Amino acid sequence: MLYRLERAGLAPRLDSTAKPREAALGGTGLVVKIGLTALLEVHLYPDSAARAAAVRALDPSQFVSAAQPQTIKRERTLIESVNLVALLTSINDHQRERVSDALTAGPPQAPAPVVLPPSRAGTPR
Repeated sequence: MLYRLERAGLAPRLDSTAKPREAALGGTGLVVKIGLTALLEVHLYPDSAARAAAVRALDPSQFVSAAQPQTIKRERTLIESVNLVALLTSINDHQRERVSDALTAGPPQAPAPVVLPPSRAGTPR
């Protein structure tokens, strides 16, 4: 997770003194500082079923997805991946999108096969 954020150029710093605000989410929680003012609260779970169960405990009115605009309440951004729930506190829309993209990207994909045009060798002119 930190590796993906670093690769996205977000300069994450693990805050070992901070405690996650959403204790109800359970899982393994940690807090990451991004940039100067953004905070990312991350919760890791053994599998996707445990993650889905934890998310059901949240009040959906308190969060927005990375694709939704924030309202005047400045909701935290809820980012979900297979076994990860992240809550981003940031009002920068570009930063919200970049963090979400970095955390929700799937595993590396195999390159697509290269299709060459048919050979013209042996074709009469």
